[in-house]
Amino acid sequence: MPYFLGLAAVFSVFSFGLLYRKVWMWYLGWIVFYLMASYFGTFFVTALFEAKTPAQEASAFVYLAGGFLCWLPLVVWWANQRSSFGIRDARPKSLAGD
Repeated sequence: MPYFLGLAAVFSVFSFGLLYRKVWMWYLGWIVFYLMASYFGTFFVTALFEAKTPAQEASAFVYLAGGFLCWLPLVVWWANQRSSFGIRDARPKSLAGD
């Protein structure tokens, strides 16, 4: 039961940050991507260390490449979303710069 309450609290914080586009949510997203990358890297190194045959080594590299192909587009997209987070000016900007 405590795990469900903890997950509910974590997802509530995430949903609040994404709903209102708070700046801290953008930075928290980078922490999540860092943790994802460390998971892929740790599994890759462990699989490579434990590999006994060339097929197992190749499997570790395929896993790493697959993780990279899933992770990289997400990170590039997230990096381009920075302007969506934070305080936004409600006034339309004029072309003259007034």
